[in-house]
Formats: sequence, C-alpha cells, structure tokens
Amino acid sequence: MEMPLTTIPIQDLIAELKSFSSETFADDVTKLVKGHEIDRESLDPYCHFLDNGYTRNLIHKDERVEVLALCWQPGNVSSIHNHRDQQCWMLVAEGKLENQNYLVHDRDEARGTCRLEETSSLLITPENPMAVDPEEPVHQVRNLREFGGPAVSVHIYSNPFSTCEVYCPDKGIYRDIELSYWSKFGVRVGAQQIDPCADA
Repeated sequence: MEMPLTTIPIQDLIAELKSFSSETFADDVTKLVKGHEIDRESLDPYCHFLDNGYTRNLIHKDERVEVLALCWQPGNVSSIHNHRDQQCWMLVAEGKLENQNYLVHDRDEARGTCRLEETSSLLITPENPMAVDPEEPVHQVRNLREFGGPAVSVHIYSNPFSTCEVYCPDKGIYRDIELSYWSKFGVRVGAQQIDPCADA
C-alpha cells in the first residue's frame, strides 16, 4: 500500500535539499520528490505565465543545486534538449505534463547533425514525479492541449548548468544554446523564450 504524499512548501523543499550530504544527494532527492507534492500556493511569488510560451523562473541556486518553477500554457512544449550530463528531477504542482524521451543516432559533431528516435514517454502529475533517465537524457516536456489547462512544474538540477544542447529534428541538426530566466527570485529579468530551432 502506497503512503499518501506529504504537501511541502517550496522553501521547505529547498531547505531539505541544502541539508543533504553530497555522498547520498541523488538518492535523498529521489526519496524527497517521491514522498512529497509541492504546495502550489508557495510557488505564487515565482509563477509568471505568458500567452504564447512557457517561462523559466529561478527560485534557488547554489553551487550544488538549482530549483526552478516552469509555467506552461496549454500547447506549450520545450525544445528537445539535454542536461549536460547533470541530474534532473521534475515535480508537477499544477496540471500535468508529458515527458518524451529520445535517443540520438548518427551524431556528427563536425557538421552538427544527428537523427532522433522517440522512445519512452511518461505522464508527470503531482502524484507521479520523475527523474531524467541518465541512459536517455535527451527529452522534451509538453503541456498538451488535450490536458485542458495550464501547468506549473518544479525542476531540480544538480549540478546547475548554464547551457545545453537543443535538437531540431525537422532539420536534422543540434546546437548549443545559453539558458535564460524569465524571473529570478520573483523579479522579472528576462525576455520571452525564443524557439532555438526557428533560425537554425
């Protein structure tokens, strides 16, 4: 019999993350996200929605861990991307999201070309958080229109990273991009996300 989830405010979750030892950090984070759901109201200071794109909102960052709230309108999808071989966990505080994994084939670093293959997918809900599979680190997050509403997700990265690879399957290419924030600690600092494949 599964134990009921405990609701945790975002600042309490961050305090737990900061308390974990480096030796057991990944296991401790996995246990934390599997046993808790995020108090949605505690995210209000960090949630910023746009009409035609999702936002990345920084809540906490130190040398070991970064915590963001991502706000999704119906139909919003992320770029297909990797995480620079860093660990990532995702929790949904509102709505639901689909995670689609990919395998990269025929990678040619000199030309910046590759071929993608869709593999497994997973529905992320408040009751079903996920960790990015290190064997399949390339993925896309989607708030499908059929889900019927906006979504808010919390992303935990360890270690933090400032760039990633994005993949443009229609063009058969990949490229590096710099990651940006729509807000930091509740204060707007950035511009709207631009599709990195649009001008590739």
